[in-house]
Amino acid sequence: MYKYTIPDRMKAAILEAPFTIKLKSIPTPKPRIDEVLLKVAACGICGSDVRYFMGENPWSLHTLGIEEPIPQNTILGHEVSGLVVDVGSPEFEDMIGSRVGVIAFKSCGRCYYCLRGLHNLCGDMLHIGHDGRWRDREYIPGGYAEYMPLWWDKAHPIPDRISFEEATQLDGLAVAVHAVGRADIKPSDTVAVLGAGPIGLMILQVARAMGACRIIAVDVRSKPLEVARDLGADSTIDVSRAGIYDSLLKETGGIGIDVIFDTVCSESTITQCLKSLARRGRLILVALNRLDIKLNLLDLSGERIITSSSNNLYHEYTVAVNLLSSGRVRVKPFITHIFRLDEVEKAFHVAIHKDEYEAIKIILKP
Repeated sequence: MYKYTIPDRMKAAILEAPFTIKLKSIPTPKPRIDEVLLKVAACGICGSDVRYFMGENPWSLHTLGIEEPIPQNTILGHEVSGLVVDVGSPEFEDMIGSRVGVIAFKSCGRCYYCLRGLHNLCGDMLHIGHDGRWRDREYIPGGYAEYMPLWWDKAHPIPDRISFEEATQLDGLAVAVHAVGRADIKPSDTVAVLGAGPIGLMILQVARAMGACRIIAVDVRSKPLEVARDLGADSTIDVSRAGIYDSLLKETGGIGIDVIFDTVCSESTITQCLKSLARRGRLILVALNRLDIKLNLLDLSGERIITSSSNNLYHEYTVAVNLLSSGRVRVKPFITHIFRLDEVEKAFHVAIHKDEYEAIKIILKP
């Protein structure tokens, strides 16, 4: 998952200049032998989609170490849910009519990491809605469309009690499940979540489900912090008014935080979070940013651990479905805006000016 901020070099141009988005008519795709065809019901706008739209390609930086332009034949959108309406092989005919969420990536299955069950770390991965390594497609599949081809084994059934709008958040919820799993949370742990966007709000709830005894939400906006309290945060900190380090130390009587999830990942948040950890504390970085930072090695003392989360493991998507279906995790409170697909220009305007519109999660529906 990617940091939902717009790079400084783009901000002035974005805020001052109007933009136009026009939808394009393309043929309905035919599913290949290992695919099904999804009639898209809903698709979320991720922070990475905003960055792609503005000309940045964070995925290539992550996988290739260089920035490549996003291919012109890319259909954006990876937070997808829908209905299976066609299949590429008779073997999958029983899937027709199934309500599904989308596991949005496919690993190679044969590299060093895949063979060890770490397919989320695969370096030869294809990803719905972005990634420049698709080579044999007229259009790279994505959810900002009426129909989308999808690998049959990445169409995950969802129960009727999960709406299609809610199901768009399963992709991020699976990432939250993975991040919380990396943190090895204990029942006595105090947890802080930096950034009360969709991912942070889901991490908050998963951490609670996994046994954290106290959870602190940290943000610079009042609306997300209100939602965080509704979703179970024991306390909230508005760091537009106070520093991260001083605030977290005050909250814990000077001991520090056992687990911090940083969904912002700026130089300031990373360095302040490290200092804010209790001994044997864990800092989980849940964002991607091209950033060189200076660290004081003393901030790593006391057996503090830094770890970084990538894509989720496939089975964690099933955990996400179960958490959402059971009500242990709620996503409706932070779905703030829903637009039709033909209103995509308006939807991106709201996403880019999210503070002005108090937007947290925006959904598109064909």
